[in-house]
Amino acid sequence: ILNMWAKVCGHFWADVAKDFYWKTKHTGEFLSYNFDVTKGEIFIKCMDGASTNICYNLLDRNVHERKLGNKVAFYW
Repeated sequence: ILNMWAKVCGHFWADVAKDFYWKTKHTGEFLSYNFDVTKGEIFIKCMDGASTNICYNLLDRNVHERKLGNKVAFYW
């Protein structure tokens, strides 16, 4: 079940990540993992080596690039 989840989840998050600005792209596979103790240490690596500025992605891009500065971002 975990292997199936990781494959589906990896594709989903890869599509989401395409919409972000990245200072450095990930190196290697988007998602690598091992859930089988007989094959070594258990691990999950996602976008290893990637870096971004989340404030830029969440605020600046939407205000400046997408011209959404006059829209309400969050209703309380």
